[in-house]
Amino acid sequence: MVGTDLASESEKKGRRRYIIFLLVSFLIGSIGGLVLFTYLSPDTLKTSASGKVYAESQPVGSMVSYTNPEEIYKLFICPCCGSTIDALCCESAIERKAYVDGLLDAGLDKTEIMVKMTSRYGLDSLASDSLKTEVREILIERAPEDRPQLVIYPKAYDLGNVSVSGGVVTTLVHLTNKGKTNLVIDDMETSCGCTSASIVYDGVEGPLFNMREHGNNPVGWSVSIRPGDTAILKVIYDPMVHPDLRGTVTRLVTIYSNDPIDPQTTFKLRLNQVD
Repeated sequence: MVGTDLASESEKKGRRRYIIFLLVSFLIGSIGGLVLFTYLSPDTLKTSASGKVYAESQPVGSMVSYTNPEEIYKLFICPCCGSTIDALCCESAIERKAYVDGLLDAGLDKTEIMVKMTSRYGLDSLASDSLKTEVREILIERAPEDRPQLVIYPKAYDLGNVSVSGGVVTTLVHLTNKGKTNLVIDDMETSCGCTSASIVYDGVEGPLFNMREHGNNPVGWSVSIRPGDTAILKVIYDPMVHPDLRGTVTRLVTIYSNDPIDPQTTFKLRLNQVD
């Protein structure tokens, strides 16, 4: 009888342990489901312009990186109007926003999107000086020590009063390679048909570049500037292209090179057009 009683007691203890195990498993599953429901509830999810769902916030310690499209759009500006790209104020803003949407769909985080946008559109595409400093430091850290480095002087120039009757005005700008390997410039464009630009190096002047939308810019051209050398950027403004224009005028010349930190560098021309 003693053996039978011991066996019965052992069975009872086994059943109690099994019941406790079931209860603990149920509680753990319930708590996990509640956390997941809370995190993925409609209040914490939003949808990007391209249809991708992202989380606006995430739990501390989460290894998943989500990016808010509306936040990213505010980091970049349109080159012609200065508004952030979500304003869709022109074709340039629409193009840049579409590029950002593609990077978001590829799963890139905020930092990598800024780096990609800078590589494509230059540091001036960023909306603030603090962002430019932040991204520049990242690019410097990633760039090789012997990189080419384009330095423009001056970065901007004010012609003062420019008379329509006075005709074409020319400005000369220095382009210096401060790096350790050859600086290759292979493209340029201006922001308006009234402005054109060429590069003079080693006594040879390259072809004229104008507004890209006109479709007549040179193709396949390049110039290689040796370390320490300086070339001349010749910027030409023709007031007769817009003879009725009066007042403040701002025009841009964008230079494309193999400088990994400043692949697109911009020179800004200002003037006041008068009779």
